[in-house]
Amino acid sequence: PELRSLKLQYSNVDVRRPTPEAALGVRSLAGQLGMLPGLRELNLGSSRLSGNLRHILCDLRAPLESLELPFCSLLP
Repeated sequence: PELRSLKLQYSNVDVRRPTPEAALGVRSLAGQLGMLPGLRELNLGSSRLSGNLRHILCDLRAPLESLELPFCSLLP
């Protein structure tokens, strides 16, 4: 719970094709990130997030100081 920096490159959560499993993966990721109250830096490089970034970050307990999204597939 005291983790301050996390790098999750090449995430397996693929939300480009909406399925119940993908939605569950997004909720699970959001819940796990919410359990890290000290998290200040997050790198989601090469992730397939599509338009779900808001859902993934919604459970954070404090603002991030740094959010890196290199090579991410982001759509509205």
